[in-house]
Amino acid sequence: MASQMMEMRQALKPLMLAGVATVLLAGAGSAAATGTTGLYLGGGVGQMEGEGSFDDKADHWKLVGGYNFGWLPFLDLGAELAYGSGDGLDGEVNGRSATLEVESFQAMGVAGMSFGPLGVYAKAGMSDWDAEQQGRGVNEDFSGTDPIYGLGARLQLLGLTGRLELERLDTDDVGDLDMFTAGVVYTF
Repeated sequence: MASQMMEMRQALKPLMLAGVATVLLAGAGSAAATGTTGLYLGGGVGQMEGEGSFDDKADHWKLVGGYNFGWLPFLDLGAELAYGSGDGLDGEVNGRSATLEVESFQAMGVAGMSFGPLGVYAKAGMSDWDAEQQGRGVNEDFSGTDPIYGLGARLQLLGLTGRLELERLDTDDVGDLDMFTAGVVYTF
């Protein structure tokens, strides 16, 4: 009887190995399909919120381009460049009404995790920004290079990736700017 059990185990071993290999290959295939490697371009629209003298909300838009490196199945690593611009934030400077318009160029590293067609990511880098404050007697230009960082979630479908992200441009001159963006990117 013991020899029959041993023979049965020996016969089942190749079937078990084939089953495990099939599951691993299927999982790796879907992971590779979601962490698409290559150049991507896209854009988004959303809302920007200021603080301090310009504690207001305004619409904004941005264009993005980047590259994803597909080194590991579930880990997404990349680099991204972006240009963003917003409508004027209303506020008050020295008791006078004013608006603040901000535009920025951003360079960031991106790291995330893939879960099938869904993914989450974090990004951090630097932003070279310019701001124009306009109002009666309070016109002034500001500029700087400051940290920018954020979190996002994405859904990939048929070569297009929808993204929702929250970013913060950390400036001392005009206060922090928080940006919520809904966008789409296409990977080549």
